[in-house]
Amino acid sequence: MRATQMARGVILYEKDQEDYRRADMERLAALQAQALDDTQAAQVSSLFPVWEAGVPYAAGARVSDGAGRLYKVVQAHTSQADWPMESTPSLYTPLGVTVEDPEALPEWVQPTGAQDAYQKGDRVIYQGAVWESLLDGNVWAPDAYPAGWAQAVG
Repeated sequence: MRATQMARGVILYEKDQEDYRRADMERLAALQAQALDDTQAAQVSSLFPVWEAGVPYAAGARVSDGAGRLYKVVQAHTSQADWPMESTPSLYTPLGVTVEDPEALPEWVQPTGAQDAYQKGDRVIYQGAVWESLLDGNVWAPDAYPAGWAQAVG
């Protein structure tokens, strides 16, 4: 960015070619991030839009909380200030990976229905152990329906 002093206390800032190039690269990275799977996307959460109230979100969209956590929108809706991502599992599913701990898994949370049920291959922490869902639409805890889960290593 180029700065030119126009008068005492008045500075004119103008973007130069490098500023435009950097902005284009950031836009390109954000566009390419849309093609990543959820695990990869969670590792680059800053490339996704930060949640705001009053925004229409489509099912499947991924939204950052601005603190390194990424969420997936469960059902289409317009966000509201009194529907925060961390406490509305019927609207947002945490992807479980944070900037501080990119290998983290989410804690198991009781799904409220098919819209936020666990899918085959989803991994969670339940009572201190890692479990992997063996079926799609899994709404049961590992101890409530053992046939739907396998205890995983790591």
